[in-house]
Order: sequence, then C-alpha cells, then structure tokens
Amino acid sequence: MPMGEVMGDISFGQTVGMLKNAMDGAGTAHGVIANNIANVNTPNFRRADVSFKDALAATEAAPADPEELALTTASDRHIALGDPQGADSFEVTTTVATDQQMRADGSNVDVDQEMAKLSLNSSYAQTMGQLLQNQYSRLRQAIQG
Repeated sequence: MPMGEVMGDISFGQTVGMLKNAMDGAGTAHGVIANNIANVNTPNFRRADVSFKDALAATEAAPADPEELALTTASDRHIALGDPQGADSFEVTTTVATDQQMRADGSNVDVDQEMAKLSLNSSYAQTMGQLLQNQYSRLRQAIQG
C-alpha cells in the first residue's frame, strides 16, 4: 500500500483529529498570507484572510452527560443506541478583505502586517505539530506497552 493511502477510517481520537485540523487550517492560512505578500505590488490586489479557529472550536464534540452511563461498542457490527452527538465538520473559510486601500496603486496589502501574521501563524503551526507529535508518541507507548 502506498505511503499516503489511508486504511479505512482509522481514528486516533478526538485530540489527534483536532490537532490535524489545526495544522490543516494553519497550512491554508500560510498559503493565503504568502499569496498576499507575493502580490504586495500588484495594482488593485485585495488581500485575503483565513478564518479557521472558530470552525476548529466548533468541531469539538459535546461533552457527555456525567449522569448517564455511556454505551460502548467493540465492533462496527454492534448496534449503537441513541443519537451520538459528534463533532461538526471542519471547514476553513477564506474571505477577501474589502477594507480601505492603503496604497496609491489600489492595493490594500500592508507587508509588515502580513509578515507579522505569517510569523504568528508559523509559530502556531509549529506548536500544533509538536502537540501532534506528542500524541503519536503516547499512542506508540500505549501500543508497545
């Protein structure tokens, strides 16, 4: 099986899924910010923004009721009871900023502001990557005993 191919729907837990979504969102944001910087001298260019942190927060599943005993199933052939309250799907949204033009050529890109956003986003992505690596290390330890 090729390395990028996924075997079925393997889930490593909600935390790993959320960290993966955070890294996906940061990757999209990085591309959009880099595009803004690359087009700083393009006349009438409108910078874009990426919003994914609110969507990321919405993917968190509702907490279980502490008064209720949860039913767990050991096989996909078992019948689940009730309507599980799963997480919302994760979607990254990109919007074009329509704020005031900042330059005489009609562009609204401020390269200093974009570089600051790029630095912040890079730090965020690096932190999420480290947290994801820690989760996989814990899973490896649990498997190996």
